Amino acid sequence: MSLQNIVPYRLPNHKNKRLLDPHVVIVGAGASRAACKIDKNGKEVPLLKDIHKILGLTSELKKYNFSDEQMKDFEKLFSDINGKVEYRDLQEKLEYEVCDYFSKLQIPDEPTLYDYLILSLTEKDAIISFNWDPFLMQAYKRNICVGNLPELIFPHGNAGVGLCYDCKIKGYANCLCPKCFKEFEQMPLLYPIGKKDYNGKPIIVNEWNLAKSVLSRAAGITVYGYGAPVTDVEAVELMKSASHLSQMKDIAPFTIINLAKNEDEQRKKWSEFYDVKMFLYCNKFEETMLWRNPRVSLETLFDAILQQHPRSEEKSFRKFSTLTELQEFVKTITEFDMCI
Repeated sequence: MSLQNIVPYRLPNHKNKRLLDPHVVIVGAGASRAACKIDKNGKEVPLLKDIHKILGLTSELKKYNFSDEQMKDFEKLFSDINGKVEYRDLQEKLEYEVCDYFSKLQIPDEPTLYDYLILSLTEKDAIISFNWDPFLMQAYKRNICVGNLPELIFPHGNAGVGLCYDCKIKGYANCLCPKCFKEFEQMPLLYPIGKKDYNGKPIIVNEWNLAKSVLSRAAGITVYGYGAPVTDVEAVELMKSASHLSQMKDIAPFTIINLAKNEDEQRKKWSEFYDVKMFLYCNKFEETMLWRNPRVSLETLFDAILQQHPRSEEKSFRKFSTLTELQEFVKTITEFDMCI
């Protein structure tokens, strides 16, 4: 092997016992289902396999002679009709109905796992979401009063995100641009086709570039309810290219949160991208270092492993009945506590 192909190894950057490199969380449909299976108004959050039923599209698809079996694989079905003249009206209807349904979903008033997730990280960290639902954006908005929140990145677009193309600003859907005061446009959704076309969607290209950047610098990665399907070609390429650029993948903890409990399958799949020696497997978010050590998850781990100086006490999350209680608890995790 040529020496020029070997990626240099380094320890995490830190200052005053705080890591400067990000903890990156990748979330998929499993995370949204765990956080909110039913929205505030009783609307169900669909997975791709049941999206035609929940959105009431079954009869429309049957007009085009699609079988029940074909409808279960929405990803393949959409790929098959994409760009074909005879399915143009159907494709437009599917895209409209999907965006309309997801944009109307509302997060429940009580704390969800997305609230805990956002509040377990800080502004140096990032959440990469491959979901269309707006819950992550809504959770961010209602927790912004706490401050020091992570960056949100949406490579597949998101129904909760608004855009101002003139000012190049990303914000909340159905709000005004804070710079020019024009109403935000809906962020485009990237639909499930094998090789996605980014032409005309520079904002989506930017989201993928952001995702690659934070993943290549990550001091720790957590995957929550996302299986990196082989059909999502760009996502697989993203993981591989970011892993190749990383200088910390040999020491960065890689946590898998998978509710299906198929541990062997998940370990095998993700071993293509990351070092199996650093794998941590959890069946639920409450088992992770993010729950046990919110806002200082990696600092706590690296103090114990690299510094041989475990922190004397953990300040773990617990179940809170109201969002205010959760927020008040997080505010007690001060910079002084973090740096001990």
